[in-house]
Amino acid sequence: MKRKNSTIKRMARFSLIHLLFTCLWITHAHAGSATGLADRSINGRITDENGAGLPSVSIILKGTQLGTNSDIDGKYKISVPDGPATLTFSFVGYVSQDIVVNNQTTIDLVLATDQKALEEVIVVGYNAQSKRNIISAVTTVSGATLTKRVATNPVNLLQGQLPGLQVIQNSGEPGNEGTQLRIRGTGTFSGAGNDPLIIVDGLPGSLSIINPNDIETVTVLKDAASAAIYGARGANGVILVKTKKGNGGGFGFSYDFNLGIANPTSIPKTITNSAEYMELSNEARTNSNLAPLYTQTQIDLYRNATDRVKYPNHNWLDDLFQTAYVKNHYLSMSGGSKDGTTFNVGLGITDQPGVMIGFDYKKYTLNLGLSSKVHKRVTVGTDLQFRMGDQVAPSNGSTDMFLSTMAQSPLYPPRSADGKWIKRAYPNELGNKNTIATVYEDANTKTKDYYGQGNMSLDIDILDGLRLENRAGFNFSSNKSSTFRPFIPTYFYSDLSAAGALDVGTPGLNVQRNDLIYTVFYSQLNYNKTFGNHTLSVLGGYQQEQNQTSNLAAFRRQFPTNTLEELNAGPVDGQTNSGTSAQWAIQSFYGNANYTLLDKYLLGASVRYDGTSRLPTDTRWGLFYSFSGGWRVSKENFMQGIDWINDLKLRASWGQLGNQNIGNYPYQSTLTNRNYAFGSIATGFAASTLVDPNLTWETTRSVNAGLDLTAFKNKVNFSVDVFNKYTFDILRSSQVPLWLGLNAPVINNGAVRNKGIELSLQYNGRVGSDFGYSIGGNVQAYKNILEDFGKTEISSNTIRQEGYALDEFYVYIWDGIFQNQAEIDAHAKQPVTPTPGDLKIRDLNGDNVINDQDRTYQKGRYPAMQMGLNLSANWKGFDVAAQVFGSVGQKIYVNGWGIEPFRQGSVPTTDWRNRWTPSNPTNTMPKIYVADGYAPVQNYNSTYFLKDASFVRLKNVQIGYSIPKGIVNKLKIKAVRIYAAGDNLLTASKFPGLDPERVNSGNYLAYPQNRTITLGINAQF
Repeated sequence: MKRKNSTIKRMARFSLIHLLFTCLWITHAHAGSATGLADRSINGRITDENGAGLPSVSIILKGTQLGTNSDIDGKYKISVPDGPATLTFSFVGYVSQDIVVNNQTTIDLVLATDQKALEEVIVVGYNAQSKRNIISAVTTVSGATLTKRVATNPVNLLQGQLPGLQVIQNSGEPGNEGTQLRIRGTGTFSGAGNDPLIIVDGLPGSLSIINPNDIETVTVLKDAASAAIYGARGANGVILVKTKKGNGGGFGFSYDFNLGIANPTSIPKTITNSAEYMELSNEARTNSNLAPLYTQTQIDLYRNATDRVKYPNHNWLDDLFQTAYVKNHYLSMSGGSKDGTTFNVGLGITDQPGVMIGFDYKKYTLNLGLSSKVHKRVTVGTDLQFRMGDQVAPSNGSTDMFLSTMAQSPLYPPRSADGKWIKRAYPNELGNKNTIATVYEDANTKTKDYYGQGNMSLDIDILDGLRLENRAGFNFSSNKSSTFRPFIPTYFYSDLSAAGALDVGTPGLNVQRNDLIYTVFYSQLNYNKTFGNHTLSVLGGYQQEQNQTSNLAAFRRQFPTNTLEELNAGPVDGQTNSGTSAQWAIQSFYGNANYTLLDKYLLGASVRYDGTSRLPTDTRWGLFYSFSGGWRVSKENFMQGIDWINDLKLRASWGQLGNQNIGNYPYQSTLTNRNYAFGSIATGFAASTLVDPNLTWETTRSVNAGLDLTAFKNKVNFSVDVFNKYTFDILRSSQVPLWLGLNAPVINNGAVRNKGIELSLQYNGRVGSDFGYSIGGNVQAYKNILEDFGKTEISSNTIRQEGYALDEFYVYIWDGIFQNQAEIDAHAKQPVTPTPGDLKIRDLNGDNVINDQDRTYQKGRYPAMQMGLNLSANWKGFDVAAQVFGSVGQKIYVNGWGIEPFRQGSVPTTDWRNRWTPSNPTNTMPKIYVADGYAPVQNYNSTYFLKDASFVRLKNVQIGYSIPKGIVNKLKIKAVRIYAAGDNLLTASKFPGLDPERVNSGNYLAYPQNRTITLGINAQF
């Protein structure tokens, strides 16, 4: 492994040096080629539509980089060569113009205001609207903006880009990043979930399977006005993905390659000195009223050793983590003919080994898009995306790998010099499995997944303004996994005596297969017409969806050999198998209408009538709807004198949506296998769960108000939204007493409210003709309240109680460390009698006794605010972009491996050198203990374990250089860009764990995110 890595490193260094020399040669060659071109002089003045001179307008001789800028009065002068010449005039906020010089010596020009930003067409629901006419809470980002970062999963690229969308990446594990999407917070605590609906090219699909380079735009529908058209599937918001299409401009293709060099963003700093570890272990066990494990003789052997092979100071984390080299290839072909036939093909290959050994992911993606106008009124097309994934991972997962490695002492390496796998140094030690052995002995899970999605379309222009649209689509997935757990002998390092089999779980082979087939069809009529000052857009349609899933599993144990990984190679005795299937369907009728008067008064409404098989006959149909209105204030007469405002729009919306993701048969009394005793054991069936025959939809009611402003000649774009989202009739398990004897039914009960504000600001500027820049930022802040729940439920460290945030932290207050017995005697009586060096718990109610009445609420379950900052600039052929993402106010409850010492013998972090001792009477850390049940610390779910997870992270920086066209054109290439990027470069946070970004509380030894340096090249032909 190390030899392979060193070879790759040398190759990467050579490639980088070669790339730099190439760039220097190209720059030098280009500088030498731009001389001796000018023969005649052109001058003139550039003004706006009001006759005012425009300063700093860029004037470029087309096909070269020769140019100049207009002065403060709009005047300019430029020299051009004899013969045909074209000048390009461009300025931010105005429409660029190309002027053929001919024999002119004076060219005066009026630049028109660029309304393109306002006229941009955005996909919203089942149709598209001009940005100027949108009166709902919608935000969008282009694929070009997303791919300024380099990532294998496009979901991660959305982070910090779209106000209202929270994107949390919980892991850096290849193919299993655990990314969580939330639109305007957590709205429900039910099994229906909080995931938004993903629509790809008009139909439900998956974003994660798409290659990022195939994305044209991503749009988020946040309020009821935009999402109500999706009815029972739109309660958690909707994300619309539009993939790239071809064009009629002939054939072209491009190739993109990048190499990422990845390392973990952070790993624990542990005690790796064996003698120090042994002494700390004895100290911890003494403090925990346990007998020491190590004798002084053993400690001295390691402290004074000269043979570090026999008595090592081993760091197991060096064995677990590695530098990973991630490679991405992407080939795109697109084009079309002038008769209306266009195509686009994108092929991607990703090779992503993990920074944690044993993890590897290879992904192959294919995107196909075809559209053809077969008649002047008929257009047919198709959009297809496919992914094939090949994943390898240790069978117990990344968290188990991490914590098991932490539970190895520095007294021994994973393997002896003669190749034996080591369990412990001494038989009396504690510990976990040898994770390095599990990887190299192939105790892993191999998974192959196949996923496809797509649609076929038939559009007919019946009359002027009247269009019939038809879409038929599908999703399919097939996931096949094989987990083999071999028999592996282990040994004690001190004398290499046998220590039993490696703990990998029950030895044997487990195979599983999960399949999904989803089909969808819709047909709708669209009508768009302008009548003088009136514009009307109406659509109505019908949709049918069906979903079928199935799974099979089989297991055989104790294989006679580790070399055959097939079921039939295992013994028949003890074999098991299982399988099941399920299906659901939903039928829908929907409609939408938008009306505009005088281009300044806007009204909209949407309605959907859904019926689902997941609810009883009497309640399975639900009506969902929304209403919205807008006022383009900038079109009023009293605003006409305010020249710096280009467009100002106020908007508001109200509506109701549903959530049908509640499982397949919650209203039916399904039967399960049960054994009965009738003299002998007989198999029968029985209902084990109560049902509610009146079960109905989980419903979300949303109110939104917003303002959109475009100003200063379209250089500034500002939006603000305030919202109130109320989810009620939440589908949950009823709070029934245990003596009932049956599982609780699913009922409609409970309500959650989310209120918040979202702001975004974008500024596009230019200095001179060569330097352009953009600064954009967004902020979102939410407040979550559980408004209706029933009986309060308290878990280990959270609470569900009306009037507080859902799953608010509910803990004891840590009040320092007991320094002596006198402090203990003077303090309130704690349930577990403390000793000096233990945690002091605050007596909140003053009754001089610490009990459940002293637990209290602690904010921080959800971020108080999240922020994104996006910067970009370009100068001549160079471009640079950066993204910063931050979160404020969130807390994470962390305990167990990594933060507590000697859990299953786990090695302490270096922080424990500052522990409490009689000679170091600190108030920040208790005395060291064995975290396998040390009651004075672990019996209290206290703020000692509640850590501030606020952070600011430099997510990405990218620098690129586009080689001048004059050079690449000689090579018959349209364009070449080389770039370097860095991901997760810097993080500022007080959080003591590995990653403050992730939201899962508990053990923080999860697979870390990656810090990646990427080198790449893009060529267009």
